[in-house]
Amino acid sequence: MSMIQSDLLLGQEGGAGYTIPRSLRFNSSDSAYLSRTPASAGNRKTWTWAGWVKSVATSENPHLFTCTTGATDATYFRLWLVSDSIRVSNYNNNLRQTSAVYRDPSAWYHIVLAVDTTQATAANRIKLYVNGSEVTAFSSSVNPNQNDDLGINQTAAHSIGATSAGTATLSGYLADIHFIDGQALDPSSFTEVSATTGQLIPKAYTGSFGTNGFWLKFADNSAATATTLGKDSSGLGNNWTPNNLSVTAGAGNDSLVDTPTSYGTDDGLGGSVRGNYCTWNPLTGAITLTNGNLDGNSTGGAWRGATGTAGVLSGKWYWESTIQSTDSGNYYGEFGFIKTTDITGAITFPSGMNGIVYYARNGRKISGGTSVVTSSSGATTGDVVQVAVDLDAGKIWFGVNNTWIDSGNPASGTNAAYTGLSGTYLPTIGVLDGGKCNTNWGARPFAYTAPSGFKALCDTNLPEGTITTSGTFTGNALADGPFVYLNGVPTAITINGNAVTFATHADKLSNGFKVRTSSGSYNTAGSNTYSVSTTGAKLKYARAQANP
Repeated sequence: MSMIQSDLLLGQEGGAGYTIPRSLRFNSSDSAYLSRTPASAGNRKTWTWAGWVKSVATSENPHLFTCTTGATDATYFRLWLVSDSIRVSNYNNNLRQTSAVYRDPSAWYHIVLAVDTTQATAANRIKLYVNGSEVTAFSSSVNPNQNDDLGINQTAAHSIGATSAGTATLSGYLADIHFIDGQALDPSSFTEVSATTGQLIPKAYTGSFGTNGFWLKFADNSAATATTLGKDSSGLGNNWTPNNLSVTAGAGNDSLVDTPTSYGTDDGLGGSVRGNYCTWNPLTGAITLTNGNLDGNSTGGAWRGATGTAGVLSGKWYWESTIQSTDSGNYYGEFGFIKTTDITGAITFPSGMNGIVYYARNGRKISGGTSVVTSSSGATTGDVVQVAVDLDAGKIWFGVNNTWIDSGNPASGTNAAYTGLSGTYLPTIGVLDGGKCNTNWGARPFAYTAPSGFKALCDTNLPEGTITTSGTFTGNALADGPFVYLNGVPTAITINGNAVTFATHADKLSNGFKVRTSSGSYNTAGSNTYSVSTTGAKLKYARAQANP
């Protein structure tokens, strides 16, 4: 059975057996979005939109679901994100704008918007849910009049991932999108709480869809057409047209197996096991990240870097980065791992922060700031840099185009670039002005098969581990403070003995916390201590977090 045929059979089971086979990545610089114009109007008073969202960059004011073809409240509607909040807007008003902010890039959010303007109670006409819970705190809230027709479900162009004009496009991932025409539903129609992990998981929707309802699984990636990638699986044939979305193999492939359900067996080929994949973390450096936080580049004549979103303490792991452009013919790039306790503020060039890396410009390996000549002459545009780490044995290897440096062999454990690794490590990258690369942790096929026994960096493969509950970090006295990796969600923290108010002093994340203040009480330049008194889920199971 082909991969495409296999994908099409997935996502049919109810309850804990329900699986989401693929997500669709939207890249703002590609102006990528989905479009559809209904042939007839549906219910413009009552409907529900539900979907999974990951790694949304809110700097571009991305739009999840819109119809913006008229300059009136009855012809203009959008569900969008701006300044880290979720907004529901007609032409003249922010009908809802959340007080909470949503800036956790390392896991999946589930969002439900339920509209029913027939409700006599004004506050019940628009309801918003995130991760299964109703949002009740809004910085702006304006109720539509009873029985108002809203902009959705008119016979005009609708968009997913942009405004109807194809602007303000989304950077991030969407999965398992439902639209229910004629019913205002809560999250229990689409999700449930796992009896095993206590976390929100998808379940099969079993109700009717109405006239213009649809279910987008993004499971058929045989072509980027309305009957394949944009196919409606509700049975109604309300397909969506992909615009500037690609299923061509390689870095530009927008059909990925990064999904909110974790399942499958890792065959080493990439693009197989499903789950929440590691990406580059925009909270850890000044590097410019695009393509779902998989592409990294630098401008301004300085080193810029990042770490990955998933850390590892044990096991065997493999990933690749393909060099896409260079600076004056030389690729000043570093690829490898960095120990979480060695991270001090924003990542610039990892080798200067005790990162263990391969330096693409001259093929050297670097650890603790010491550069060593290897058998490699370096890497340039089009080359694939490979990283394999065995934290059970404490070893790391680097390769280029399937040739491991110094005759290394990760599969047999011989001729490692470095030995003696111990502790929790994050993938890391550093690039200089003009350099750009695309990284693959296995959410699409690898250029080269992973060494035997080595796995993709995906929550399905991750061991549970434990959540770190105390330690120190190096502060920078800036409002953009350091990121601290914990392997899970902190739900109550003190820093330097001071209680943390989330969204003010720090953000809780699915993998740790991010300091958000320059106050010396929480982010003094130099050493700071933290203590986590209560925790949520471990990263392996966690959903993206709202703050506060």
